[in-house]
Amino acid sequence: MRARWLFVASLSAAGCAFGGRVPADYPQIQAETQPEAAPGPTVQEDEATVAKEARLDALTRVALAKSPLVAEARARAQAAMARVKASGRFPDLQLKYEIFGQPLNKPWALGSAQMHMFGVRLTLPPAGSLDAQTRIAMEDAKIAIGTLRTRELDVVSEVHKAWSLYWASEHEKGIHADHMEVTSKLLALARVQLVGGKTTQGDLLRFELEVSKIHGDVLVLEQQKVTSRARLNALMGRAVEAPLGPPAEPAAPVVAPRIEDVRAFVLKKRPEIAAATASVKKGEAAVDAANSEAKWPMVMVGLDYQLMPMSPMPHAYGAMVQFSLPWLSSQRSEEVKAAQAGVEADKATVKAIESAILLQVQEALARYDAQRSTLQLVETKLLPQSKKTFDATLANYGAGGGEALSVVDAERTWLQMRIERSRAIAQVEIALADIERALGAPLSALGKKSAP
Repeated sequence: MRARWLFVASLSAAGCAFGGRVPADYPQIQAETQPEAAPGPTVQEDEATVAKEARLDALTRVALAKSPLVAEARARAQAAMARVKASGRFPDLQLKYEIFGQPLNKPWALGSAQMHMFGVRLTLPPAGSLDAQTRIAMEDAKIAIGTLRTRELDVVSEVHKAWSLYWASEHEKGIHADHMEVTSKLLALARVQLVGGKTTQGDLLRFELEVSKIHGDVLVLEQQKVTSRARLNALMGRAVEAPLGPPAEPAAPVVAPRIEDVRAFVLKKRPEIAAATASVKKGEAAVDAANSEAKWPMVMVGLDYQLMPMSPMPHAYGAMVQFSLPWLSSQRSEEVKAAQAGVEADKATVKAIESAILLQVQEALARYDAQRSTLQLVETKLLPQSKKTFDATLANYGAGGGEALSVVDAERTWLQMRIERSRAIAQVEIALADIERALGAPLSALGKKSAP
């Protein structure tokens, strides 16, 4: 009797405690699913900061901590990690009861049955298959972590772009305010000259029209600012109308690296490549599982206690073992071939992703260089030239020469160049966000310095 219950306990322990071996890197990978507890300001402190000044670093930290998109990806990664150990466990221990020889004319007289059988059953998977299933689940978790890292990079990039547009709209409002002040002075000058007979009523109307246009431009910029602010708040998981301070000034443009210098860095940092590589390893584990199921049978073992009320020896026991016969089925070999083909497809996917990422980096670098060149052209040539033209035209008009139309055109050109500079800075920042998204890390991780 004691041996029987010892056997039952052994089967139960096997079902609950044994199974596939947990990979050695399980603790390290599990830690990657948790939010990083980096030193620095808390989320509450960062939120208080962005309510007063929209600094890009604080905005990014808040977004990574509170973004619903990041939270969803992190929860899925944690769920995938929780399945790693579960996937390598033996199937549940089963309890069974059977009754034999119960007379039909005495259906409820259980003491008249020939036998009552109480037993346990445990299915033992093919040798090596549980290890393979554990490896498959582990690679699934790595794929989920790759998705989490990708989501984080996407959020950081989107915050950077939204912040750039937010800064541009705020900066352009300041430019239009300066333009309004200059135009108002011109309008006052035109009124004085009209009294002195040095200008016409038409010139005065042109300046008044320019003032009205400025009011319309400011309204459009205010709408753009509200939209950009709402976008930033949504990325940070805040209410779209939450307070957001004025944006900080962008840093000076940095020197972009060459594709040759960052190739190895990119292939190591991009989470999409890590996830694709995990898919290859998952497929290899699936091949091992298919091979195990093709070579080794599935075994079921059981132990029964038999109660025979009508027998002179009412107490007995029984044991059973049952094997599958995988060698008699072509299905197993076909599954092995299918798994091997899947691995080859996953390897080709890795190569395709690497090529696509390097192309993405090259295109981002080219866009960044083009935007920096545009900004340099505006700052060094177009903006100074337009300012000189306006100053000369204004001086001539103030001396009683020229027409208001010439002054307005020159002023509008100067205004447009100032706006072009503001937008060029924003486009440089957007291109920088594209580079860092393509690299999978900030440019500072490469050790590059600001351009002189």
